[in-house]
Amino acid sequence: TTEHLIREMFTETYEGVTGKRLDFYGNDGVCLFKYLVTPDDPQHVFTGIILIINLICFGMITTSYIIINWRSTESVRRVSTGSIPDELVKRNRKLQRKVAMIIATDFACWIPFILICLLHYLEKMNASPLYGVFSIVLLPINSVINPLLYDDSFSGIMKNIADRIRVLKAKRRVSQSNETRMTVINNSVE
Repeated sequence: TTEHLIREMFTETYEGVTGKRLDFYGNDGVCLFKYLVTPDDPQHVFTGIILIINLICFGMITTSYIIINWRSTESVRRVSTGSIPDELVKRNRKLQRKVAMIIATDFACWIPFILICLLHYLEKMNASPLYGVFSIVLLPINSVINPLLYDDSFSGIMKNIADRIRVLKAKRRVSQSNETRMTVINNSVE
């Protein structure tokens, strides 16, 4: 019966640890649905459906951004006659970078999560210790990064950081080059 399945879904023993009942979110104190299930878990079908929906959403988002990118490029080509104005090229490249970053961050978050859930379900690995990493670190970071990627001021901050890193690397190369020259000079004097 449904009542029996619901009772089984929220058991008090999880991975050999007995604890108090945590209700909706399963057997973990983290407020994230119990994605790491095995075939004998009563909620494995529901969890599988949720993971498939996540994968489909990732596919749709990726496809939509690729289409946006392609249509933007085509629009620039159609609008421009002869040479493409620098401003349009810059805007299109900026859009392409933004789209690539959004797809990359979503991929880096959701695909490993879905694969690890699948490997746990197939009992190829025990991913229970990774549950906290996913629920406290990876998934929230992805949720924080996406709005920042849409915001133009974040791009400026990232460009500033990249410029500073380039300057530091250049200074290090110059410093190392000077040290090498001094060593050569010192060795030739002796």
